Amino acid sequence: MGSADKISNLFPKLGIMLPYEGLVSPEGIVQAARAAESAGLESVWVGDHIAFPVEMNSINPTMPTGKYPFPLDNPRLEAFTALAFLAGATSTIKLGINACVVPYRNPLLLGKVVSTLDHLSHGRMIFGATLGWCSEEFEVLGVDFELRRQKLEEGIEILRALWEDEQPSYRGETYSFDPVHMQPKPRQTPMPIFFGGHSRPALRRAATLGDGWLSVRLPLDELQSHVRFLAEERKNSPRAGQPFTVTTNFPARVGTDKADGVDLSDLEATAKSLNGLGEAGVDLVIVVVTSHDPAEVLEAIKVLGAIQEIEWTKAST
Repeated sequence: MGSADKISNLFPKLGIMLPYEGLVSPEGIVQAARAAESAGLESVWVGDHIAFPVEMNSINPTMPTGKYPFPLDNPRLEAFTALAFLAGATSTIKLGINACVVPYRNPLLLGKVVSTLDHLSHGRMIFGATLGWCSEEFEVLGVDFELRRQKLEEGIEILRALWEDEQPSYRGETYSFDPVHMQPKPRQTPMPIFFGGHSRPALRRAATLGDGWLSVRLPLDELQSHVRFLAEERKNSPRAGQPFTVTTNFPARVGTDKADGVDLSDLEATAKSLNGLGEAGVDLVIVVVTSHDPAEVLEAIKVLGAIQEIEWTKAST
């Protein structure tokens, strides 16, 4: 929606989803994060799942197939632990979670984790929040799936209070607590919260309660329709006039036909696609290498850095 600083009027900022699942290793994830930082990318991201049941039938609303796109038995790093590890291995790149299933965690513990991460990273955290879709994962974690919307909305109210109030307290239907001390606060004021989801209620939640929207890759006309709706809702919200970042995933591969997504090795076509997203109102593109192969992620970072350099040069002439 134009609030994030783009490289040019059209070209969006770039982030990369790190290899946090599959062939995971400490060296691999650090190498990718440092490469992204050196290439001038804006942010690195990880996802949030804790324990997929062996038997799972939930429909994933973010995927056209309705299925989780990777093997359920993949090794998968815990998101906040991974980001804390990367905070100590990098110095400038932003650290994002896309997206935290807020109902999975007690909001006081979650607030403490995020504020600590933002404090220790010198204000580099981007907190992505979502409702969650996997009822079986809710069940094994002992969380009521039917209360997830209420837990999300109350959880966000609590997080804001923890991060902004001197002695926060809360009285709600699912959470209540008396005044507490919660220090240190995040370095960022406000702490940026980006919401996922594509339904009208989810978009309205992002526009009225959040600082950004996390989208999966959508057809361009559908994406533009959502951006217009967000802008209209934002105008009439208590957060009107405050910065708002529109973000989309960008499934990609590098010179292989063994995975889905745009072939980044075609620099001209990739730049055209990215500029098209910028024109549609996207401020930040999170590139997701669909193979999750660490070597291919590194190659993607190199290509994205080159494309970004070309766009910087164009914008400065």
